[in-house]
Amino acid sequence: MRGFLIVVALVGCKPEAKDQGAPRDKPVEPGGKLAGVWPDKFTCDSITTTEALGPILGGTARQIDNPAPVPRGVAHPCVYEVSTGNITDAGVPINTVYTYDFDCRDNYKKTADALFEEYKKRNADLVSEFDRQADAGLMKPNDAGMEYHRPGESSDVQVGAKALDHHGQGLLFIDDDAPCYVRVIGPDTTARLELAKLVAKNLTLQNAPMTPRALK
Repeated sequence: MRGFLIVVALVGCKPEAKDQGAPRDKPVEPGGKLAGVWPDKFTCDSITTTEALGPILGGTARQIDNPAPVPRGVAHPCVYEVSTGNITDAGVPINTVYTYDFDCRDNYKKTADALFEEYKKRNADLVSEFDRQADAGLMKPNDAGMEYHRPGESSDVQVGAKALDHHGQGLLFIDDDAPCYVRVIGPDTTARLELAKLVAKNLTLQNAPMTPRALK
């Protein structure tokens, strides 16, 4: 059966002061230009291309339009369907979906810090509840053969300035170059991390989806 990952709702974000030097693995910003792209003019291929995503996500990537409304000052999320080449026993192709979204508004840092705490707590609560029910014998396969799987635990990972992998399907990071936080969603831990690293590498002050401002 074809599985899809649902895109979660966006929340807001706050620019901080930046170091003057660009990280070694990031494009150097030319002088005399504006930093930022109006969120409603932002395009996902300024960060990732489907050609680059295929090897990372384990298949052939195709961008999907996401017409859902977003908060003012936030770009639409980038959504990709990945054809894995695998099929179910019934011969149905197995595809996966990966997404990432940005929040580069003025309160981005405060919002991101709150999300780090919220995701950690919610993740720990889910794991604790699963373990409680498993110990009580409530996590046995049901009559339809459905099996229950323990939620993945949250863990700090190396992306940007600060990052957290959580719930076995999400990754949140604060960028180390642009004044934004980014959320990445996808089913595979390794692919999710590599996607986050690619986004962090290509996100800069100049192409970040935020109100344009003079480069310092």
